[in-house]
Amino acid sequence: MKKIFFKSPEYYLIILAILAGYSPPYYVNPIFIGIIVILILQIIFKNRIAGIILGVLFFLVNLYFLGALLSEFSEFTEFNNSAKQLLFVGLSIWIVNLVFSLTMVYKYVANNFERNSQIKLEKQSI
Repeated sequence: MKKIFFKSPEYYLIILAILAGYSPPYYVNPIFIGIIVILILQIIFKNRIAGIILGVLFFLVNLYFLGALLSEFSEFTEFNNSAKQLLFVGLSIWIVNLVFSLTMVYKYVANNFERNSQIKLEKQSI
């Protein structure tokens, strides 16, 4: 279960990039194609630095999304069903994005610490 959870942020980001970059009929934005390729390369090679950078960028974009959500919410003059729906759906998506971005950063930072501690233990045993 833990392995699946730690692998899921990259796959989640690929799904988001496909959904964000697709425009009917049959057009995909070239920038999102590049993002998808970068994410697939990250899944294949598991580069620590690139993983941390992607996680932090995803976190920063997520903060921008929260600001846009709150800005859009502040335009409502009264708290009606549309405002409730915007807040409930937007915050739900934001929380899922936050969990995946922090998971991605933790996965690559913790991986770095585990490797450094293994190297130190190997040097001590020599």
